[in-house]
Amino acid sequence: MSEIIVEGIRLSMEGANSFPLAVMHPDSPDYDRASQFFTVSLTNLSDRRKTLPFDELSRNYSRVYRNPATGEELFDNEIPPPKDDGSVEKLAPGSTKTFIVVFEYPEEIVKFENGKVTLQFCAKWEDSWLRKAAYKPGAYDWNESFELCHEIIITDDS
Repeated sequence: MSEIIVEGIRLSMEGANSFPLAVMHPDSPDYDRASQFFTVSLTNLSDRRKTLPFDELSRNYSRVYRNPATGEELFDNEIPPPKDDGSVEKLAPGSTKTFIVVFEYPEEIVKFENGKVTLQFCAKWEDSWLRKAAYKPGAYDWNESFELCHEIIITDDS
């Protein structure tokens, strides 16, 4: 699990730490799409309610893939757009909201060495990406930038 704390909200990402390469390819008999789902959780650590543009945060993020060995990065922001209704979610103290981020095999930056590669998989949100015009003034009080990353090892036994 990876976690950070940003302005009273703990953000964490949980998912697999390693995958065999065969699990990544849809044409493989070992393909397992569900194993590539990561859960991102936002927990209110403060003593007051937080109001978030949760629909936009949970749908308008970018996925970032990095290969630390080569320095290569791949950004993927091809996701369905959020609703354009200015909806917000209230998060009581101690409460948690979650959403799923899907790891897609980033073949372009994978370079196996001795049958394995270590990648960094991140969910990234920039506060400037919020479509502010969709919200009433004062509708939310938490819209912070974050990059939440998880290290993944992919093995190739072929």
